[in-house]
Amino acid sequence: MASKARFFPKKSSIFKFLSTIGWFAAMVPIWAGCSSEAVYEPPTPIPTLSAVSEEEVENYSRAILAIEQSRQAAAKDILETTQLQTVPDINCTQSETIEVLEGTVQEIAIKYCNDSKKVIEDTQNLTVDQFNAISSTAQLDQNLQIRIQNELIRLQQ
Repeated sequence: MASKARFFPKKSSIFKFLSTIGWFAAMVPIWAGCSSEAVYEPPTPIPTLSAVSEEEVENYSRAILAIEQSRQAAAKDILETTQLQTVPDINCTQSETIEVLEGTVQEIAIKYCNDSKKVIEDTQNLTVDQFNAISSTAQLDQNLQIRIQNELIRLQQ
């Protein structure tokens, strides 16, 4: 979850397009941290892919949208629980981002990470390693970024 994420009501298709692109660009580095390892394992380097199929782009995009719903719910729960103005930075494979959280906030973060893993593995026909590799590749491949952005827009229509 990014602490600087902002949530605006959708007012037009242009706004929807721009918010999707901005949201995707901000979230890819965070999703690259999702791991098939336990929440408290240290991060390992994530490989990139030489090719990503259309089916993988669609499954990846569906996972992003499903995870975003979970992320928003977790952010809301954290803000309501703590009375904070922003959500702490949380990366599911960087244990220090979870270990510094206290009590209920840590529980919410762990649940979010576990839910994200479940969405990726159980509902989108991807392994977490595949998801992470696509995320990592998208950070370096503008063409893949565009394909994912276009698929996100298509799925939201």
